[in-house]
Amino acid sequence: MTTRWPHLDDAVRPYVELSAAERIDYIRADRWIDYPRARAALGKLEELLLFPKRARMPNLLIFGASGMGKTMIVEKFLRAHPPRFDAATGVDHRPVIVVQMVASPDEGRFYHRLLSAIGAPPPTRATLGQLETQSLRLLQEMTPRMLVIDEVQNLIAGTWREQRRMLNLLRFLGNELRIPLVCLGSHEARDVIRGDAHLSSRFEPFGLPLWRHDDDFRGLLGGLLRSLPMRLPSELTESAVKRLVDGNGGVTAAIFRVVTGLATTAILDGTERITPAAILRDVEFPPDPGVAA
Repeated sequence: MTTRWPHLDDAVRPYVELSAAERIDYIRADRWIDYPRARAALGKLEELLLFPKRARMPNLLIFGASGMGKTMIVEKFLRAHPPRFDAATGVDHRPVIVVQMVASPDEGRFYHRLLSAIGAPPPTRATLGQLETQSLRLLQEMTPRMLVIDEVQNLIAGTWREQRRMLNLLRFLGNELRIPLVCLGSHEARDVIRGDAHLSSRFEPFGLPLWRHDDDFRGLLGGLLRSLPMRLPSELTESAVKRLVDGNGGVTAAIFRVVTGLATTAILDGTERITPAAILRDVEFPPDPGVAA
């Protein structure tokens, strides 16, 4: 039996029969595309989640340029480990808690954000000590097995002293709860963590490098094309693939944005596939910062 739409993943084929507007809505939605580096990151997160409690827990720093997919990796991991409500105790157990670092280092604001992330409205006019006590009590009830802090590079907005206080807070939470910390951020986040000798020795750095024109990128692009419900296969030349990665600076989000835009256009104009000509015509290289306008 011949499979219809063999150029697409099984889960995508039913969408090909939909209207153009419905297919475009599907294309514009967030999607997970598997690739080796992301799979490796998920594997490290799984290892940390299963790590037995001890006084000195291992931690992970996932770093890379903005748009490289750090948050999407954590969201994928979070979907695999959703909260579980215990009806007997009335407690919502969360294996993974994700909180975003505040825009500038401030312990009180961070505790407020942490309490909001776990669905607990912080007390009004609470002292820092009260916020700390409430946060620890609720976290211990929820029995998390991992705390994820996104946008850690925001710490650089503070003074050296403010950065040290926030890093001490993170280390304190990890020690008190005996759970791994996972920090996400840019290359500046790596520098911030390196600046604290105690934390740096506990964090394993895991980078998400910019894409290059190689087999790994072709694998990523192939996975992306198989997820887009166009009725014809897209057969791209090496020059078009190279233009796609080089013209977007090797940034995952920019590459996805261009490809989904080309797919939308292909559905609207009836082409139903992305052609090398469309890439070579529509993908422009970013301006060279060293060249005056």
